[in-house]
Amino acid sequence: MKKTIFLLMMSVMGLNMIASAQKAITTVHFYDVKNAAMEKTYIASLKEINAIMVEIGFPNNYYSYLKLNESDTTSTYRNCTIGHWTSDQAYKAIHEHPKYKAWGAKNKDNNAVFITGQLYRKMYAAD
Repeated sequence: MKKTIFLLMMSVMGLNMIASAQKAITTVHFYDVKNAAMEKTYIASLKEINAIMVEIGFPNNYYSYLKLNESDTTSTYRNCTIGHWTSDQAYKAIHEHPKYKAWGAKNKDNNAVFITGQLYRKMYAAD
């Protein structure tokens, strides 16, 4: 009996994870950071908004920052921010929340450098 309950619970968890993954979306932003000081400011800004998303009830939604290795000779789009969103509804609720908008307004001058000229895509699961 315990084995059956365990297997049933594992099956339900697996199906829930599959359903969540199919609803999830990812936003991808490619851009260039001009210098180390701007990069430091931008990373701090992302940490701030990630904390805000947890505070407003979206702990599984966040941004991550990546960059190319110094040895990579690519001249453009050397930096990337990935937005991880559990669903389109969560994405919309977060971006419409007053605290998100306040963060955006506060960081407008710093973050606009990255938004201008960026390559942006909103990606959905293929399955």
